[in-house]
Amino acid sequence: ACDIRNRFVISAVYDIPLMHGSPLTEKLTRNWRASTLYQVQNGFPFTISVFGDTANAGTVVGENPIRANVTGKPVFGPGTRTTDQWFNPAAFATPAAFTFGNVGRNTVYGPGMQTMDLALMRSFVLADKLHLEMRAEAFNALNHSNWGTPNRFVNTPQFGSITEASTPGREFQLSARVSF
Repeated sequence: ACDIRNRFVISAVYDIPLMHGSPLTEKLTRNWRASTLYQVQNGFPFTISVFGDTANAGTVVGENPIRANVTGKPVFGPGTRTTDQWFNPAAFATPAAFTFGNVGRNTVYGPGMQTMDLALMRSFVLADKLHLEMRAEAFNALNHSNWGTPNRFVNTPQFGSITEASTPGREFQLSARVSF
């Protein structure tokens, strides 16, 4: 269930050049660095299952779950891939009591993820071996909504919907570090 078919990551660090001119301009533009980290990937696969041990196989919820049945209706169609209905719930059904379902393992993929982190840093030399670094960071700077795995249990009211995020919204962080 950790198969990510496509993943792209790029990072960049840029030392902002010093602007020459007056002594004040040089002092204000010295030792700046900007960096970014951008990630985009497909979603994780998951198995459509039944909540509970309806096959009376002695399984524990979440461990080797009983799989659902495929009905033959399309899994994805109009109105799907939203938080209310990631896939078509009518494409799956609960198997009869004391039977196992026929859906394949990890046959449905959840939503992907996209994040961009940004940082701006400036360093100061305070003394011969005393340095100060000031840093401002923005995580998920674009505030992109990255949704969690859809509810996969066919016999629950939330089946097919997404009720949580996989990453937090935009976060800012300020920090200072003294090196000696």
